[in-house]
Amino acid sequence: MQAPKRQSAWRFFLGAIAVFLIWYFFVQTRSEELSAPEKSQLLRLAREQLTAAAAGGEILEVDEAALPERLLRIGTAFVTLTAHGELRGCMVDSFAPHEPLYRNVLRNTVLAARRDTRFSPVSAEEVDGIRIAISVLTPSEPLTFETPDDLLAKLKPGANGVILTLDGAASTFLPELWETFPDPEQFLSRLCEKAGLSPDRWREHPYPTIETYDTLRFEEP
Repeated sequence: MQAPKRQSAWRFFLGAIAVFLIWYFFVQTRSEELSAPEKSQLLRLAREQLTAAAAGGEILEVDEAALPERLLRIGTAFVTLTAHGELRGCMVDSFAPHEPLYRNVLRNTVLAARRDTRFSPVSAEEVDGIRIAISVLTPSEPLTFETPDDLLAKLKPGANGVILTLDGAASTFLPELWETFPDPEQFLSRLCEKAGLSPDRWREHPYPTIETYDTLRFEEP
């Protein structure tokens, strides 16, 4: 009779640990904004990484002991580069948090500078004219819908970023892209095109998987 009690206590203990880890890495991170010094530190690291990447360097080694605890939490950041007000590169390597936030910023700075296939790699001569923006993503949540009209009704223009996944392809638009494509139908069509799909593919069955997320965006002055 003692074994079932021990097993039950052990399951309760493991469940409590799982709840704590989910709270620590996701809920807590989501509810707290980065402080102004923490934002400045991420932008400084991204600037150093951009300079290194343009010169052919890889991801920088950083002394984690010198970083604040919130930058060491698992997180995802979308990095955007602009030059003279025009997009020069942007990238997020994964929508699923998988490494410390500061390192994800470094990784996606390299990818935005070198791997955005719409642009040539950033050169050392361009670095000073490039402005960096960082969008820290909250964990994405699935948006359930039954028909294209239902999807249109459930979208929140201007409020959420959107991830569209279909036929092995995926693309995302940050919340600020609603300013460029304020009409939900146009927004979804452009999102399909970004994924390499036909503009009206979101209207056709099987429908895409849609997820939404929020962002904390900050940029260089």
